[in-house]
Amino acid sequence: MADAQAFPSHVFDALGVDPLMHPDPIGGTVRVVEKRPPGGPIVMMTSGASLLPTDSGERVELAVETIEGQQGAAIIAMKIVCDDMATNRRVPPVGSPWRNSEPFLNGTRLSAIMVTPSRWGDAFDEVRSADGATIGHVRMLRLLTDSEASFARANGWEALVAAAGSVDALLDVTRADTVAGAGLPGDAPVFLSKMHADHPPRWVTFTGNDLESFTGLETDEYMEDAANREIWSYSSFHARYPWVEGFVSEARPGQTALFTDGSGAYTLEDD
Repeated sequence: MADAQAFPSHVFDALGVDPLMHPDPIGGTVRVVEKRPPGGPIVMMTSGASLLPTDSGERVELAVETIEGQQGAAIIAMKIVCDDMATNRRVPPVGSPWRNSEPFLNGTRLSAIMVTPSRWGDAFDEVRSADGATIGHVRMLRLLTDSEASFARANGWEALVAAAGSVDALLDVTRADTVAGAGLPGDAPVFLSKMHADHPPRWVTFTGNDLESFTGLETDEYMEDAANREIWSYSSFHARYPWVEGFVSEARPGQTALFTDGSGAYTLEDD
C-alpha cells in the first residue's frame, strides 16, 4: 500500500512547492497539477498516469515545462501521450522523438514530442518507494518542431539544447525552428528492392524513423518474394544517391517524394 501512495506523494512534493490542481481530468482518473518553482519555468504534471496498465509494467507520470499563458499546450501534449499509453499500453521512450506529419497545436510548428531527463535530475525524475527503491519515473515531455526533432534524433538532446542556446529557448510554443533539420542518422535503415542495383530510386517515403525506396519497376509479385528485398543503412543509400538528401532533410513522417532524375528535384506525392 505504501508504494501505491509513492506516485501521488512524489507529484505533490515535487520541486518543493504546493501543487495547483486543475479541475478537469485529461482522461479517466488522470488529473493535471501545476507547479511554480521559484526561478524556474511553470511545470505541469500528471497525477494518475502511473495507474494506466502497460505491457512492460513500467509506471510513469508525465511533466511538461511551459511559460505563462501556454499551460493549455502542455496539457494537450500530456493528453496525447496519456491517450497513447491507454490505447497501446506503452510508455514513451526516452530520447526518441515521436514525430507527426502535422502540427498537433494549431498555429504552431510543434509536431513532435520527445522524452528527456529534466533539469532537476533524479530527485524529480525517479519515483522511489519508502525503502528507497526506484519504482517508476516522471517523464519530461519536450514539445519540438519537426526540424528540432530531426536534429535531436540525429545528434541527441544535449546537442539540440546547445544549438538552440538553452533549454529555455525550447519552451515557447509559438517559436520558429531553433535549428535546421538533420535528416536521418547514418545507421537508419532503408528498405528497398534489389532493383536498385541497376535503377535509381523513383519513390522514396520517409516514415519518421527510416526510408522506403522503390524504382517504379517493382511489381506486387516481385515484392512479395522476400529474396527481392534488402535493407541498407542510410549512409550507404546516401553515398550512392546523394541527391535524396534535400528531401530527407526536410521530409515529415509519411511524406513520399517522386524523383524523375538525379538532380535532387522532387515533388511530393499525395497519400
